[in-house]
Parts: sequence; C-alpha cells; structure tokens
Amino acid sequence: MKKTLAEEVIDNAAKELADDIDFEILTRLFVESGWVKVVLEPMTWEHGYEVDSWVEKNVKDSFQTRGLVWVFKDPKEANWFKLRWLS
Repeated sequence: MKKTLAEEVIDNAAKELADDIDFEILTRLFVESGWVKVVLEPMTWEHGYEVDSWVEKNVKDSFQTRGLVWVFKDPKEANWFKLRWLS
C-alpha cells in the first residue's frame, strides 16, 4: 500500500531522530575511549563543502560526523581541524 505524504514525512522525521540519537550515543562512547569531539558553528552549504573537502584531503585516521559535530580518533588531527575551522 502506498504511503501518504504525511506518513512519508513522519517516517522521515522518525528516521532522522533515530539517527541523531544513535550518533549521540556513538559519539559519547568514542569520546569516553579517547576520541576528540569538535562542534562547528553554523555555516553556509559552500563553507560546509570546504570543510568536507579539507577533511577528505587531510584526515587519515578514523572520524565520524553528523551535521556540525565531528569526532576524531587521532587527537592531533582533531587539533589541526580545530585550528583550521574554529579560528
């Protein structure tokens, strides 16, 4: 049976909320095990693309991101990220 637009919107919102909760739990576990969390300020789409491109070129170890929240396994890479994008 085909879903109504309202049902699709509700399903999408529920999935986004579940993904946010999962990421928050995962982030807490990572930080407890030594990863570094960095939260960026709101930015334009273009600036976000610059951040993503920089990370792709410069970060070699594991990381996770969702929106403006980033967690890095390597503290040095997290520091370079902070220096580049928080200053």
